[in-house]
Amino acid sequence: KQIFFLIFSLFIFISTALAQTSETFDVATFKPPSGWKKQPTANAVQYVTEDAKTGASCIIMLTKAIPGLGDSKVNFDAAWETMVKEMVTVSTAPEMQPAEDRDGWETLSGFAPFELNGSKGVVILVTASGDNKMVNVLIFTNTNVYEKNIADFLASVSLKKPSDSVS
Repeated sequence: KQIFFLIFSLFIFISTALAQTSETFDVATFKPPSGWKKQPTANAVQYVTEDAKTGASCIIMLTKAIPGLGDSKVNFDAAWETMVKEMVTVSTAPEMQPAEDRDGWETLSGFAPFELNGSKGVVILVTASGDNKMVNVLIFTNTNVYEKNIADFLASVSLKKPSDSVS
């Protein structure tokens, strides 16, 4: 009976995951985390979850494309200064991950510990640069419980291919 129940549960889980529809915001298409609260604004869309019992929480914010300031490193550094440092106190420089090319967008990501009103956690910034624009994904979490949700969200994001520039 337990094996049948496990197989049935797995089937339901996979069906639900595959049935989850994609959403589009500005130049990005993605699959939002299932069951998270959506909070859209004119310049960003965020998804929030919190476990009242444990205090575990996570916010994923995807911004609208804005004019880039230079290459991917310049864009990342500018977003770190104007978004991350204006929202939370970070104790170290971001630990950077290798750059990736995703359909003509060069993505840079980094993370660092943060503190806000006595709460501690990790902030992750992913900046995609292409076609003289940048798109940012900003993630705040105080636990590793949402690691899979974060990874699935980031893997699902696709950006409209930058237009070919005519010189």
